[in-house]
Amino acid sequence: MDKYVINKDFSGQREVEAAGFKTVGDFIDFYTFDGDGDIVVTLRIRSARVETIDLISG
Repeated sequence: MDKYVINKDFSGQREVEAAGFKTVGDFIDFYTFDGDGDIVVTLRIRSARVETIDLISG
């Protein structure tokens, strides 16, 4: 899994481990895969609050 840093307005930074991320409407979903290979959303954040997303390992 990769590790990302989300730089958000108003509240600083947040780290998240995920296989990847994608934009879904007004949100950014960080996801991973379960044992059956299905996508599981680990974090959903409103895209308007995100300034940058940086890959820090992976």
